[in-house]
Amino acid sequence: MQRKLVQLAWRPASARQPTERKNSAPCVFFARGNCRNGQTCLYSHEPVVEPDSTTIPMQDAQAAENTDTRAQVICHFYTKGGCLKGGSCPFAHPDPDPNPEAANATSLEAPAESDEPDDKPDGWIREISGVLTQFGDGVAVLKTSFQSDFSAVRISMLPPHSTQTSVSELLSDLGFAVSAHDIRVPPRGDAAHCAADVRIEDATFAKRFCEATMKNESIKVVRINAPMPRGSSSQRVECKKVHCSWHRPLRTVWLNFESKSMAAKVQARFSAGRSTVSGQAVNTSEVTGSKNRFNSQGWTVMLTKVPADATKADINHTIPKTIRPTHIELGKPSYEYDMATANALVKSKLMETGPLDWWEDATAGIGGKRAKAKGRFQDEGDAVKAAALLNGWTLPLNTKLQLNVQAIYSARFKVPERIFKVVKPAIETQKTLWLAKHVFFTPYKPSQANGQRALRLEGADNMAVAEAKGVLEKILAGEAAVDEKGDTIWTPAFAVNGSVSQKLKNLEEALGVTVVRNKRLSRLHLFGPAEKCKEAQTLLARLTTEDASTSHAIPLADIQFEWACFGGFKELTSILGQKVTFDIISTPKRILITGTDQDYRLALEMVTACQISNTITKATAGNSESKTRPVDCAICWSEAESPAVHTTCGHTYCPDCFETFCFSNANNSNTKADTPIACAGDLGTCQHPLSLAELQEHLPSRTFEEVLETSFTSHTRRHPETFRSCPTPDCHHLYRSSSSSSSSSSSSSSGKIFTCPQCLTIVCTACHAPHKGMTCAEHIDMVSGGYAALEETKKRLGIKDCPKCKTSIEKTGGCNHMTCGGCGTHICWKCLETFATGKQCNDHLNRKHEGVFDIEDI
Repeated sequence: MQRKLVQLAWRPASARQPTERKNSAPCVFFARGNCRNGQTCLYSHEPVVEPDSTTIPMQDAQAAENTDTRAQVICHFYTKGGCLKGGSCPFAHPDPDPNPEAANATSLEAPAESDEPDDKPDGWIREISGVLTQFGDGVAVLKTSFQSDFSAVRISMLPPHSTQTSVSELLSDLGFAVSAHDIRVPPRGDAAHCAADVRIEDATFAKRFCEATMKNESIKVVRINAPMPRGSSSQRVECKKVHCSWHRPLRTVWLNFESKSMAAKVQARFSAGRSTVSGQAVNTSEVTGSKNRFNSQGWTVMLTKVPADATKADINHTIPKTIRPTHIELGKPSYEYDMATANALVKSKLMETGPLDWWEDATAGIGGKRAKAKGRFQDEGDAVKAAALLNGWTLPLNTKLQLNVQAIYSARFKVPERIFKVVKPAIETQKTLWLAKHVFFTPYKPSQANGQRALRLEGADNMAVAEAKGVLEKILAGEAAVDEKGDTIWTPAFAVNGSVSQKLKNLEEALGVTVVRNKRLSRLHLFGPAEKCKEAQTLLARLTTEDASTSHAIPLADIQFEWACFGGFKELTSILGQKVTFDIISTPKRILITGTDQDYRLALEMVTACQISNTITKATAGNSESKTRPVDCAICWSEAESPAVHTTCGHTYCPDCFETFCFSNANNSNTKADTPIACAGDLGTCQHPLSLAELQEHLPSRTFEEVLETSFTSHTRRHPETFRSCPTPDCHHLYRSSSSSSSSSSSSSSGKIFTCPQCLTIVCTACHAPHKGMTCAEHIDMVSGGYAALEETKKRLGIKDCPKCKTSIEKTGGCNHMTCGGCGTHICWKCLETFATGKQCNDHLNRKHEGVFDIEDI
């Protein structure tokens, strides 16, 4: 018998050539996870996956087996707001995203402030006392606007696809030049028509436009309220930013393994969050197996809610090499998706609400189950409007794909790093309470140039953010140093860098507190633990009683100032040391002595006996050495304290001297300069205007805002013909005097009535007195007593005023039907009721007063 040898060759399903699908019905075995035919199966292996919004992404996991995988799991106690281990906890303590629906954990230390373009101020505009004020370099007031300067209209019946540009062109055709930035085209409620709101800084625009379009039947125009736009500001809760998110497309993935143990290990890793896909946690099924003992890929783990852009390499990357699957099959994405198209769609919808100042696209391949983008509007009201109109809007990419839009409220601060270090424990305590109310605190990296640290509070609840802002302001304000009687602790020696100031530094190091000297207000502020600050106050009070220093000022004449500049001040410091400082920002210039009366008398003798001719001779030989050195403060002429302020024009200041200098110049109501704050370097001759960006960089946020307000107050004092205060005590709202604007007054004798939006007091903008319903002349006559005398005389003579036009009428005889000679109104003389016709007046007299004549006249 002849036998034939037959060689049997077996190939796994994955090695076979895929065949064309001949049936669209789903494969039952594939759904169970054990189809042995793989790509050669004639039935469909395409799953249908719907987006899901309930799963919160976990932290990225490291693929290496030798790392502590607990660091990739979020701490359960931290999410409850009460992990006692703090930084020593082996589990993750992430900062949640301000959008609770689309939260990916972020790092505790945010990037430098310069990496946050949405936090940059726009236009340097502030609303102060009801006035929109734009500042320029040197905190100069460039422009002021009142609410009465704005007017607005709503244009309806526009074409359905109208845009800001098309509306601007329509206005131009009608003879009105309006920028597209002043136009808002909200999402349409009526598919057949569109509407647009136009608001510009022109008090007469709305009236003129309504009159010009009165006979235009193609559009409908009505006047609407025109609220004044609000400017940006540090330390004020503002809402210009929106967070947008939408579900990314997902897919299902099948992992095939040779053994059940390997499949179980991988399934356990994904279930625990130790393995992720593109940094995102996914759902897993239980391990399923094949009954075919010849199938080397008979054990399957199914992953669901996998990012659609994940590749096989992304999945393999998160699994240790020793237990990687033999085959990976990717399901079809839940919907077709293009990130660039989605970003463009969302951005365009936001711009229909209002112009954007800044926009950040959602990034492909990075993030959780939701794509997240951010935008910042130019006007504060647009963010709230966009959230109300667009939240829940269906993106055209998929019928079930909805856009989530949240208006974000925020407040920003900037404080010296040495203060932040000691108040950080107090902030961390409050941070847990803020998180419970979905308010998120972000500290940025401190600036290397000036030691300032930027802070931010952010959340979707304006009341919660405002409450957190108040708490943070209190922490950053510190505690004023007072003695047991409640009196302020201060001695003149605190203002100079002498032995007493060195004792302050020693006290800070010993107690772990920070002491800030406010030379302008002669006050100390303490920062740190409450018990340490209390102990510091006791030591500071003792220090003031031990110090016998007093403060003296020696005003300098021109010849004495030259003597001080060219060697005299240097000679004084060589004898008295740091007890002497030079005040070159005052008028006149001064030498300040902080010491005993004997020190003061010695300095006064040297200043009085100065010989300018000898000093100038020395100065010509070495002028550069006699002037202030680069390390010297341009204000006090002593070595600048660290961290010193270095201006772009090359001069140096102590931080305290710089702050005092800024306040002093901003508060100078007598100055006519266009730039109040100019550099005082080179003996006050530099005069380089300090830019607002430079001032904001070197001053704490609270101080910077106070300097702006001080400059504005100084500006209003110099222009009393324009700015007037509300007459109500303690109400600081301002209004424009009608004498300063021809458009605000219809005549020289009376002005517009201003109703204060803060206290509702009514006042005339011309005579600045409350007299609603009266002219200025009538009010003046009334308060002077002439009005009462005139009324008494008219009553005695039987003279009455027309109820309509106030024309005086005297009845000498005849009936009680009177006709005003001023306006022609028919008047009942008995009760002064008015009528349109004489018949109506006669009927009234017959009905109410028993005839048109008095009985005694008949």
